[in-house]
Amino acid sequence: MAEIIKLAKYRRALSKAAVKGKAKPPKPRKHARGRKWHALTNQTVAMPLVAELMRDTVPPTSPGPNAILESGVLAFRREASGEPLVLLISKRRSKKWGIPKGRAEPHLGLHENAAKEAFEEAGVIGYIAPSAIGMYRAEKSATNSPTKRIIEVWVYLLEVTETLADWPEKEKRTTRWVSCEVAARQLREPVLTHLCHRLAQS
Repeated sequence: MAEIIKLAKYRRALSKAAVKGKAKPPKPRKHARGRKWHALTNQTVAMPLVAELMRDTVPPTSPGPNAILESGVLAFRREASGEPLVLLISKRRSKKWGIPKGRAEPHLGLHENAAKEAFEEAGVIGYIAPSAIGMYRAEKSATNSPTKRIIEVWVYLLEVTETLADWPEKEKRTTRWVSCEVAARQLREPVLTHLCHRLAQS
């Protein structure tokens, strides 16, 4: 059984109605446009593939020495034929393709953080497994600096149920849906390639 994390609609009146002295929810990142991330609703659903992949994955604890902890999603949807398609997004500082991911925020679980990144970077909402299905490390260039840092990315499977017409980073990224085979070639990262091949067999 895997937990469903479904993004709730942003309730604009919440902050206005906040009672004085009562703790307010964490503020979302500021964006010039698009719907805002705000709340999560938890449910459960059977996802045999997730259960199988989780058996080979060590639960995340703390990142390796000097590594920046991130989480992201391998987002997919199924065609009427049952064929899974994988969501790819363009990287901001290169012409390569990647998955929605971002630095872990302390007030969110890693799976919640991954779901939030999928919303902000690709405008997708859906069901996300609460446990990681893979992890990889990579070098990432710092903004306006030649220095590179090691990032440790924990990957969560997200079954997309809704694609938004507008989202925070719509003007900054390109999204595309491709077959698992194409995704495996475009993503290059061995862990993601393996997960794409396994998804194709599901």
